[in-house]
Amino acid sequence: MGRGKIEIKKIENLNSRQVTFSKRRNGLLKKARELCILCDAEVGVIIFSTTGKLYQWSSTSMEDTLLRYNRGKVVEQHPSDDQKAEQNSQSFDVSALKEEYLKLRAAYMRLNGKELEGLSFKEVQQLEHQLNEGILSVKEHKDVLLRIVGMWRFFSSGHRCMSS
Repeated sequence: MGRGKIEIKKIENLNSRQVTFSKRRNGLLKKARELCILCDAEVGVIIFSTTGKLYQWSSTSMEDTLLRYNRGKVVEQHPSDDQKAEQNSQSFDVSALKEEYLKLRAAYMRLNGKELEGLSFKEVQQLEHQLNEGILSVKEHKDVLLRIVGMWRFFSSGHRCMSS
């Protein structure tokens, strides 16, 4: 005996609506899992109940699925406002990264004593202080290594600690 068709409209009875929501939500999530397994598809499902409760399932992580969704939108010949905003955001990200790269490169070059033109006297003093701090740190680390090597040589040359 087959199931009867129902009219698709809002269920007025609150209890019946909640039971139907729960059953259909579980059915939808089951279908998503089956689609993932049978077709090796990446699937993500997001459901909000009328009370605002979130239900979600993803074959990978939801964040990865949403990132892939946002990257995978087909760019039309006349991009929508959302796509233009995304492109502007991406070009801003590229510009910010390029600016950060140039700042880091300049700092690296200055630490190597190059491209010092344009620095004020105070900036040169700060650079000198930074280099001196670095030199002290390197010397301290070198001293630690020399002590370790000295101890290793002492013990490997036949000197053993004797216990009483």
